[in-house]
Amino acid sequence: MYKKLSTYHLAIFSIFCSLFIFSVNIAQAEAEATQTGAYTINNIEIDLQNKALLMVLEGDSAPAYTMYELFNPSRLVLDIAETKVAENITTTNLFPENDFASLKVSTLKDQGPEITRFEITLAPSHTYKVDRIENNLSVQLFPKTAADKAESKVALATAEETVPSLHDIVVRQKDAQTEVLLLADSPIKNYRHDTLSDRNGLPDAMYIDINNIDASELVREKNVGTNLDKIRVATRGSGVRIVFDSGQEGLFTYNVETAPQGLLVTINESTAKKKKAAAPSVGDATPSAMAVDPTLEALIGSSEAALITGPQAASTDTTATEAMQDSFEFSGYKSKRISVDFYKIDLHNVFRLFRQISDVNLIVDEAVSGSLTLALNDVPWDFALDIILNLKNLKKEERHNTIVIYPAKNSFIWPDRATDNLSFEADIEVVEQEALIIQQSTNQPVEIMHAKELLRKAKIEEKNDDLDDAVSLYEQAFKLWPTNAHISNRLAVLCLANLGMNAKAVHYAKESLKIDPKNYQAALYAAIGSANMEQIPEAIEFFSQSISGEPPMKEALVSYAAFSEEKGQPEAALKLLSRYGNVYGDSVDTMISKARIYDNMGQTQKAKEQYKTLLYSGYQLVPGLKKYIQGRLAMKDGSLVQ
Repeated sequence: MYKKLSTYHLAIFSIFCSLFIFSVNIAQAEAEATQTGAYTINNIEIDLQNKALLMVLEGDSAPAYTMYELFNPSRLVLDIAETKVAENITTTNLFPENDFASLKVSTLKDQGPEITRFEITLAPSHTYKVDRIENNLSVQLFPKTAADKAESKVALATAEETVPSLHDIVVRQKDAQTEVLLLADSPIKNYRHDTLSDRNGLPDAMYIDINNIDASELVREKNVGTNLDKIRVATRGSGVRIVFDSGQEGLFTYNVETAPQGLLVTINESTAKKKKAAAPSVGDATPSAMAVDPTLEALIGSSEAALITGPQAASTDTTATEAMQDSFEFSGYKSKRISVDFYKIDLHNVFRLFRQISDVNLIVDEAVSGSLTLALNDVPWDFALDIILNLKNLKKEERHNTIVIYPAKNSFIWPDRATDNLSFEADIEVVEQEALIIQQSTNQPVEIMHAKELLRKAKIEEKNDDLDDAVSLYEQAFKLWPTNAHISNRLAVLCLANLGMNAKAVHYAKESLKIDPKNYQAALYAAIGSANMEQIPEAIEFFSQSISGEPPMKEALVSYAAFSEEKGQPEAALKLLSRYGNVYGDSVDTMISKARIYDNMGQTQKAKEQYKTLLYSGYQLVPGLKKYIQGRLAMKDGSLVQ
């Protein structure tokens, strides 16, 4: 029931560190890094030879840059962070006169950090190569090879010969209308529509003929059950006829228009005299419950405003989001959503990210190699994983909260337990103990049984992010079961980490300590809540209690050190950090904390040693932190000199 508790511990730790460590120093770090860490372009060399051009940006340090392509027209974009250009260099008209490339240099000051953009418009006849050589960036523009051109021509010819396809019929109902999207590869413009009436007892209908299109993926009949009774599909030569049968006496009013993803049909659902609905046909793959078609996955990746033109488009964003949610769930993807933007990142690092996100054990075969470029926005993590596996020709096997990933050409067999050689003989003591447990569970007080039901409901509310309701249910359960410290601990966590209710968090942390004075987690919650309310003596008392375990908790030591530093007790903070290092070994957080404390105390040599130790520790440092450390070591008018 309390398996998420460790997650909240980390949240508490993160919140506390944010409040007490970085509230002042990060701003200072960013300012100093900006002053000392800018990439200065001292010279720009341009060399034009026949139909090839070389541009070299000569800098004073390793640049932080990204590159990507834009189209219509084709452009290479090179963004360099925190760049200064020497005063003797002009950034206008850098390229000599030529017929294949032009350059525009601009500064994006609204970005964080500030970006200098080199945007090169390139003719279709040319390609490019970008390399970083120590502190310099080299951009080569040169003609495509014959093989490149042949490949482009083949791709273009293939695209021209490809027959467009209809993939799905997406139905969505509103109070006033029913919308039917005929989902295709591209906008459908080559179509005609007409009506059918007086058909000897058959309902009136509207039909749409679309030429030169593949409709093999469509179901042959789909029931709707509104003014639009059903939709029927029939191939006609190289095209398709789609018939919309009326569900009322007479034909409904409708509108047909081209949409970016096919063709949109809008049926008016104003009051009309309905005829008795026909029973679904035997071959209908979708019964009359098609009121809301879950295949709205067709709308994934684009807003409804992009699909629908006209006055309806203004208020459909929420519906599109709901449609995307429904479609993923219909497809079986219900995991946590993520947004990723990978550029040539090593596959093993990608899978490590999924391990952290999913909390699923993940094993990757050593034969898996390569890199990946992928950008996805707001999709379930297992959906993103499946896309990557398909792209890289990999397979996965999933069992027992474990995913094994390996090349598709290989095979994997789960180990089987050797149960054939095991036997079990009934032990009378075991039977008696089990019987005792069952008897005890049936004899539980009514209050505890009620409390367990409240806890079950609280977990549901918590899972749905209805935290206020969850807290109310937990409180009711704790009144019925006041000896259960797990409940009071959970209340302290939710109030402190999620709701910002420090006083209530401290109250329930104290309740946990009444039940178990050695509940060091509860002591830490009480300490952080008291510190947030500036109740310093109480915070110190609870912090001392939180580190009295053997061994002391990691987060308690670091949080107490941060609190001591914030309250002007650097020596105490250093002792706590040293104790952390002796028990657990130094981490990036503790090392940067010690370096910063020595720096602020004016102990230059010790600060310098700590900064260098961290810089060469082998730990992977985020760019901002690494730049901050280099900035401190490079200060010439401050306390540190490299």
